[in-house]
Amino acid sequence: MPSAVILIADGSEEVEFVTPYDVLVRAGFDVKSVGVDLNDGTQAICSRGVRITPDILSITEIRSTPDILILPGGAPGAAAFCKSGATLELIRRCRQEGKWMGFICAGTTALVEAASGAAQPWKNRVTSHPSVKEQIVEKGWEYASDGERAVVDGKIITSRGPGTALLFALTIVECLLGKEKREEVARPMICPKS
Repeated sequence: MPSAVILIADGSEEVEFVTPYDVLVRAGFDVKSVGVDLNDGTQAICSRGVRITPDILSITEIRSTPDILILPGGAPGAAAFCKSGATLELIRRCRQEGKWMGFICAGTTALVEAASGAAQPWKNRVTSHPSVKEQIVEKGWEYASDGERAVVDGKIITSRGPGTALLFALTIVECLLGKEKREEVARPMICPKS
């Protein structure tokens, strides 16, 4: 059973957090949510006011890298990830260990921040929410065409926003477990055929 860690901070986008969590559990992943610098220490207050209690309250409790690390968007949440040294270091460790990583919406900015601060910087072909596109392009990253809703480059999966969260999650399933598993998970959810 592959492991997944989904980070959450105050201001994270609810749909981009819950959808991958749900879909990956359906696919048989061992999923854990992890809080990043939560204001009250026990719950994330998401971008639309939904309160979510993470499985693990602090990123400092993570000892090993998961098979896939996932960061949702939501501008305030993404900003918290970019300011969190522990988050940036976890991204770098996952990259160094050859693990999969997924970033959706403004969450892609944390990937860019982690890469630019690494001892050996890297760049991938990515996408994000349009509101942070220029920020990513200015750092020299290759940006996918606006029509691409989910992008896979090496072991980096990126997507655009809340409306692409289901596609993003199913792409993660396909990348780690294959197309057959993706279809097995999508079918009872009444998803369009891929």
